[in-house]
Amino acid sequence: MLVERIMTSPCITIHEEKTIDDAFTLMTEEDIRHLPVVDDRMVVKGIISDRDVNLALPSMLGENAVKLNASVTEIMSRNVMTCHPLDFVEDIAVDFYELAIGSIPVVRNGRCVGIVTQKDMLNTFLELTGVMTPGSVIEVAVPDVAGIMHEVTKVFQVHQTSIESILVYRDKENKDQKLVLVRMQSMNPGPIIDALDAAGYKVRTPLDMRL
Repeated sequence: MLVERIMTSPCITIHEEKTIDDAFTLMTEEDIRHLPVVDDRMVVKGIISDRDVNLALPSMLGENAVKLNASVTEIMSRNVMTCHPLDFVEDIAVDFYELAIGSIPVVRNGRCVGIVTQKDMLNTFLELTGVMTPGSVIEVAVPDVAGIMHEVTKVFQVHQTSIESILVYRDKENKDQKLVLVRMQSMNPGPIIDALDAAGYKVRTPLDMRL
């Protein structure tokens, strides 16, 4: 899946000459948590989070680390990680994880054209796994050999049952196997389970997996 499929565009930004108070007002009115800082050409110069703004607000003791009429450049994070609309979502997911960041501005031809947030990534994960679609889910243990997925999905084809999503991951307890999590568009997985059992596959249901 490409970034352009999930990014928020156009992106709400703030000019580098605006104040911290301007950023606070904009983030409050738009109900957003991340605000790219740009120049006249929409080039990303930094990014501000709601945490950055909150730290600049007056504390309960009346102290103020940064004046609210100061430039947003005083509290913004620099050297911002960016991505391109045609980057793969799976690749930027690694950046979110390794850098522990909350958002990534999307840049095309040097201009900020969108933004991807942690919420966007979560929504994408939910969409890819198909959990928002009614149906059933099973986990199938299969040998880690070429062509095995064809054999598994053939069972669904025979029973005319559509597959909503498939996730494949390694079995930590058995290196020669993979675990296939299949979400199907059927509320009655019984015939599929019986057919997979008959074919020699070990099948687990949400009850077995304590889901």
